[in-house]
Amino acid sequence: MPLLSTVAGVVLVLVALNDVFHTLLRPAATGRLSALIFRAVWALTRHPRPMSSISGPLTILTTIAMWLILVTFGWALIYLPHVPDGFSYSGIDPGDYHPFVEAITFSLVALTTLGLGDVIPADPLIRLLTPLEALTGFALLSAAVAWFMQLFPALSRRRAFAIDLTGLHKAGVTSGLGQLSDAHAASVVRTVSESLSALTADLVQNPEIFYFTEKDEGLSAPRALHYSLELRARALSSANADVRAEGRALSHVIDELARTLRGQYPHLSGESADEVFGSAAQGHGHPFDAPGVDAEEAPEQAPGP
Repeated sequence: MPLLSTVAGVVLVLVALNDVFHTLLRPAATGRLSALIFRAVWALTRHPRPMSSISGPLTILTTIAMWLILVTFGWALIYLPHVPDGFSYSGIDPGDYHPFVEAITFSLVALTTLGLGDVIPADPLIRLLTPLEALTGFALLSAAVAWFMQLFPALSRRRAFAIDLTGLHKAGVTSGLGQLSDAHAASVVRTVSESLSALTADLVQNPEIFYFTEKDEGLSAPRALHYSLELRARALSSANADVRAEGRALSHVIDELARTLRGQYPHLSGESADEVFGSAAQGHGHPFDAPGVDAEEAPEQAPGP
């Protein structure tokens, strides 16, 4: 029984630390446990609509809480075989407390580095392990702070992308690209491609930003993605070779974003970019209309150079 408790505790601690490593320290990866939490919280909060506004923050808090629970219980199971004989008590009677409750309490005290002083490890092995748990707690705190630090800049870039693309649409640029000069039209398409590339990179590095929803359609990247399809269709059907070249580059970036969304978020439906983007927009509670020109047919309609 003592060996089983120790092994189970070590496994829980390693599962938590492995999930932290893959979620925060390894680009293009997310821990399996975190991914399950992301999807579960999203499924529970996306409906009704008012609940979806807390989906993103709740996802982050639930994940951090799960890490803390796993680490706390893991270390408690490691300590459990040594309670109470492996500890020295001051001012309290260990017989008044259940051994597992006492192990949990000491684990929390060590994890948070409180050092209350009423229970002190006496067993040499426990004296060696206790500082390691304190380091684990410090690492988790630092990881949580670092997560927030990298999360909000990504959200800001996502909102900026939505504002810029929505502004281009309202100005009639995405639907009236042919009315611009060729140089200006090519520049607009290139700028949107760069913004979409940055959005894709942010989703790869911080997949949790998908679960942050916006009540204002003008700030919603999933809603604004429709306009990139509209712009692609116009660019690919342009009479200018440079604009068509930028349109093909934009098409590649759009397809890469759709592939990333399909791979990271299994709840999204569809195969083509417009279907995947539509599913993402609807999941965020926003309407999504397919562009007026079929982007896949546009290259055949385009005149020769």
